[in-house]
Amino acid sequence: MLVPVLFSLLSRSLEPSSGDQTNMEYTKQLLLSCLLNVCHKLSPDGGPVPPDVLDEDKFSVELVVQCIRASDMPQTHHHALLLLGSVASIFPEKVLHNIMPIFTFMGANILRLDDVYSFRVIDQTVQMVVPALIKAHQLPDGQSSAHVHTVVTRIVHVFADALPHVPDHRRLPVLTQLMTTLGPARFLWVLMLLLFKLHAAHSSSSVSEKDAALERDVDFWISLCCQFEVTDQLTSLINILNFLLQLPDDKDDAPVKRSAGRRGARKKEEEEEEKVEELIFSVEAHSSKELRHFKFLSVSFMAQLLGSASFIGKVADGGDVLDESLQQLQQRLLEEILRYIHSVARCVEENADKPTAKFWRVLLNKTYDVLDKVNALLPTDTFITVMRGLMKNQLASVRRKAMELLNNKLQHRTQWDDQQVTVLLQLTGDLLSIVGKGRSKVMEEEEEVEQAINRQTALYSLKLLCRSFGSDHQEEFVPVLLRAVEIVTAAEEEKNVTGSALLCIAEVVGALKALAIPQLPRLMPAVLHTLTNRKELLTNEIYLLSAVTALHRVTETLPHFISPYLQDTTLQVCRLTRLVETSLSSTSSTQLSARLASLRSTLATQLPPRVLLPTLTKCYSNLVVDKKGQLGALMSILKEHVAHMEKDQLSFHQSELTSFFLAALDFRAEHCQGDLEKTSEVEGCVIDCLITMVMKLSEVTFRPLFFKLFDWSKSGSKDRLLTFYRLCDCIAERLKGLFVLFAGNLVKPFSDLLRQTNSSKTDESLFDSDDGGQKSALLLQFVLDCLRKIFLYDTQRFLSRERADALLGPLVDQVENLAGGEQVYQQRVTQHLVPCVGQFSVALADDSQSKTLNYQILLKTRHADAKVRFSSLLMLMELASKLKENYMVLLPETIPFLAELMEDECEEVEQQVQRVVQEMENILGEPLQSYF
Repeated sequence: MLVPVLFSLLSRSLEPSSGDQTNMEYTKQLLLSCLLNVCHKLSPDGGPVPPDVLDEDKFSVELVVQCIRASDMPQTHHHALLLLGSVASIFPEKVLHNIMPIFTFMGANILRLDDVYSFRVIDQTVQMVVPALIKAHQLPDGQSSAHVHTVVTRIVHVFADALPHVPDHRRLPVLTQLMTTLGPARFLWVLMLLLFKLHAAHSSSSVSEKDAALERDVDFWISLCCQFEVTDQLTSLINILNFLLQLPDDKDDAPVKRSAGRRGARKKEEEEEEKVEELIFSVEAHSSKELRHFKFLSVSFMAQLLGSASFIGKVADGGDVLDESLQQLQQRLLEEILRYIHSVARCVEENADKPTAKFWRVLLNKTYDVLDKVNALLPTDTFITVMRGLMKNQLASVRRKAMELLNNKLQHRTQWDDQQVTVLLQLTGDLLSIVGKGRSKVMEEEEEVEQAINRQTALYSLKLLCRSFGSDHQEEFVPVLLRAVEIVTAAEEEKNVTGSALLCIAEVVGALKALAIPQLPRLMPAVLHTLTNRKELLTNEIYLLSAVTALHRVTETLPHFISPYLQDTTLQVCRLTRLVETSLSSTSSTQLSARLASLRSTLATQLPPRVLLPTLTKCYSNLVVDKKGQLGALMSILKEHVAHMEKDQLSFHQSELTSFFLAALDFRAEHCQGDLEKTSEVEGCVIDCLITMVMKLSEVTFRPLFFKLFDWSKSGSKDRLLTFYRLCDCIAERLKGLFVLFAGNLVKPFSDLLRQTNSSKTDESLFDSDDGGQKSALLLQFVLDCLRKIFLYDTQRFLSRERADALLGPLVDQVENLAGGEQVYQQRVTQHLVPCVGQFSVALADDSQSKTLNYQILLKTRHADAKVRFSSLLMLMELASKLKENYMVLLPETIPFLAELMEDECEEVEQQVQRVVQEMENILGEPLQSYF
């Protein structure tokens, strides 16, 4: 009976009265105190009271609320709020329905006061009313009802709205106490989003003011968050991301996107949740610009919080003790940020041509910044475990990003302790399950392209793991090799996946070494098969590079076990080398060229001659028929192999090599087919290779080889002469003075060839089929160049009188040889004949021979053909430049001939005489005009 009486008195005290206001306030305070004492007596433990003891209908919460609103006395407010706090645990529904007027009043009045007593009242009210309401409306699973969530959100909104009016030094304590009471894990994210919304909606007059306001607010937000545990902050960030994911991309889009209904939630509760979300940020109530600003502000703050010294300090204070719940939160946060990245990336694509394109790109960059910050905070052990969890996520993009983060860590870190290595090696199973096409239900539901990219990423991760730990944990990577070989041997497989598998094979074989041998019968044919389809190779250079890399690594690691596949390998290498030279021109082909060069070098240096030489002989026989362009690559392998041989090996295999070279040097004679340029290219490669062997021989071992080649040139086709004398020219260039020791036997052949190829001396062609004298001209070029080198490097008085007499006439007569046409004639004279005769004059043994040479040249200046006269002058000038002052003795017989030429009918010859005279004056150092 007492409670109704007290409320009746309280109601009368609220009526307008002309009495003393102070007494009336005091009366209200007494009545409120009495009601508070009654509540304490009826419910000492703060629990519900039976209806027969205290009827809920007779307890007027509305009257207590009215008491707060009608009074200006803080003491009255205090008594009323204390009573409401006590009643909240007895009649929570009544208080819940009347709570907003209370907190609205607090936001509009008490929060703005700057005194300790007022803030004490606020703290007590929050601490007593809110927990009682939440506890009374707890669901069986421990969660609060959706209605209470809505009410609490409204309460938080009151505090957020009032914050600008709260004294600066009171803001942090007030919000900290509010969140502590509400539970930061459940409501801190709501408060943060409301603060972001207020900032996004606030407009400053200038950019500088905006920046300053943002900096102040961000510092405050970070300080507020860091009042709570790391777990609470991570939970809040997860909830913020989840909320951002539910917002529409733009205001014009469809209604707010929602995730699937929460477990155990009923339709009614979902509707209530919508109310909560609308309270936090109503899309309808804000502009598109404010929506974008809100999103950007939220993501930016997350990046700043995760990178702040305060947050990192709190994480560090936790020490090395790994809390399972913290690890789960870190994993969930990574999952959410990856989901959000996926969502933003989609928006970047969809809005590429719209005015908002720049916003989405900037937001995506900021989101990646958040991801990097989260990743950087993870201790290594936690990182590995979290990545393993993320690899099992349902979203393909999340799984891929997890692997990319792992790859980044593996690439940039070199030191791992044993426990970490053990855990990392356990990831091979998870990665193999991703590589395994169609093995999981999740993967079956993905798009083919997405799945292929994930499989490539997983193979790359396995490759990096093998690079880091494979050599010390070989057994762990045998299943990786098996799976990669399965992919490569599969009949129908996506080419990019096969390429990644090939690169993985390259790494794993290098680590496994002997353990990889059992896989060679499956692996080598498969890799070689991938290199056979020309069309596919041209369209996918990365795939080709992967296959070559795998082949190179296998050859490098197991050179003694690839003999059954050596011929095919060599043929493919030669074919690809030619393919790159002729068809491909890009950055990747530069890499491919380098990789093929390494592979050729490996074949040349890692395989013993007894294995490689027979293979190269077979390959030559195969290629020389219809793949002549590939012989250059084959010869490059042999060249390096010969250069790499020890002397005893070379001696042992010299007979075999000689037989090969004799067959290869016959290329011009047997396989020329009229294409002199192509023939010259291949022949040059053979000669270059042979010279590599020659340079490793002693004089004793080279002599029989040389004469064997000399005899070879005199038998069979005349085309052998071209090959032999080109070879002599090249050997003379390399051996220099040493070649003079063997050149004595060549003097007569040289003399004979000079006569036989001189069209002015014979009408018969040296060669059976010589189109336009091309072969004769080419042979002359080789003979003249070889003679010049013999004369140039002669230190043994090679040109005896007999040899000089044998060569002098045929050499000078070549000035009359017009074989090959005018252009070829001019080139032969200037580049080959004149230098040869000049060097011949230097090498002559005595002055009488020089006089004979000079006179023979002078006689040619009287030739009927102006071209011959002109060429004779060139030869005469070369002779003077070589003999220098020694030419003075030859001058008297030269002057009359020059005088005749000064009146030559050909203008060019006249001009050339003037140049010769001027050059002689320069050489001899005295004027010659007086002699004419």
